[in-house]
Amino acid sequence: FKETKLHMTARSGRHMIKSVLTNLGYSEETYNLDDIYSRFLKLADKKGQVFDYDLEALMFLSHEQEEDSQFSLDNLCVMSGGKNMIPTASVRLKIGKRTRSESGTGNGPVDAVFNCIARLTGIKLQLDNFVISAKGSGMNAQGQVDVDVIYENRHYHGKGLSTDVIEASALSLISACNSIYRAQLIEAEKAEKAEGSKKK
Repeated sequence: FKETKLHMTARSGRHMIKSVLTNLGYSEETYNLDDIYSRFLKLADKKGQVFDYDLEALMFLSHEQEEDSQFSLDNLCVMSGGKNMIPTASVRLKIGKRTRSESGTGNGPVDAVFNCIARLTGIKLQLDNFVISAKGSGMNAQGQVDVDVIYENRHYHGKGLSTDVIEASALSLISACNSIYRAQLIEAEKAEKAEGSKKK
C-alpha cells in the first residue's frame, strides 16, 4: 500500500479525497466518489480528523462494520504506585462478543495499562507519539490523549477523551487498535479478491 501523510477534516473537498484515493492506488472506476464523500463527511464530523486508512475502510467495509468496534473498554483499575510500589493495572476489554481481562505492571500507570491492552488485543505495536491536552476548563475539563503508533511499518492514530487521563490514555490506544483491526480486515479482503481474480 501507499501511505499518505494528509490528514483530512470535514472541510476537505472532493478533490482531496480523490487525490488521497489515487495515492492509495485506487482508480476512479473502482469507487463512487459521491457515496464515498458523503460517508467521509459523516465520519469527519464524528472523528474530527480522518486518515488514509479510515478512507480506505469506507471503500471496503459496510456501514455496520464502520461503526462496529472490535475492542472496547469494559473496566479499568489502576494503582499508580509510590515508594516501594510498582504501578499495576487491571484491564477488561470487550473483544467482539467476548470479554477478557488482563493484569500487569509497567514503568508507570499508563505503561501498565498499555501493556495489558497489547496482550489482550494481540497487536504488537510501537508507540511513536503521546500527547495530553485539556478540553474545557475548570472542574469539568476533560483530558484528551492522542497517540500515534506504528504497526507493520504503517502509522495509526488514536484518540481518547475522559475526565481521567489514564482512562483517556487507554481509550486512545484502543482506538488505534480498532483502526489496525479494520485495516487487517481490508487487507484480508483485498487478498481474497486478488486470489479470486487469479482463478478466473
